[in-house]
Amino acid sequence: MSVNRWCCLCSAVLALFLFLPISLAAATDDAGRGKELFVGSMAFELGGAPCLACHNLSGFGLSAGANYGPDLSTLYDNYGPDGVEGVLQSLAFPSMEAIYSTRPLNETERADLLAFLKQASQLSATPETGKLAQQVLIGLIVLLGLTFLIGKRRMRATRQPLIDRQRNLINKGGLQ
Repeated sequence: MSVNRWCCLCSAVLALFLFLPISLAAATDDAGRGKELFVGSMAFELGGAPCLACHNLSGFGLSAGANYGPDLSTLYDNYGPDGVEGVLQSLAFPSMEAIYSTRPLNETERADLLAFLKQASQLSATPETGKLAQQVLIGLIVLLGLTFLIGKRRMRATRQPLIDRQRNLINKGGLQ
């Protein structure tokens, strides 16, 4: 296997480990389905936008920049189960009314999101803000390493004949 193919294969495998979710299994519990609804891997029954399109959840995915809506990490702690259920049922915020007035969440979706937000509030006591930066840094290091490996091999093929030619000229007395 050539160095280029080996490097490409390693890069592809590394990219899969960096950017795919840890668990690829389908969620069967309420919180798991709530997570899928939150990120959009499972669509809402009436087609509303996933929560992650506008909201952030500390330490969750690559959404460090999703800031149209507020961070929902402490929603469950601040409102409690009844308050979160009320928020999910009415969605009485101006920006959300435009989207969900014709696409309200059903009872199961609300229960799943409630379970997920409860679980997320317990897990996100300390936010993971450096996850994206860490992934970008690892990706850059891999790219620089690949560039070095490919360039080193390529430069050897270009430079060595020039060096040999100069040595031959010096040995023959052609260069002073």
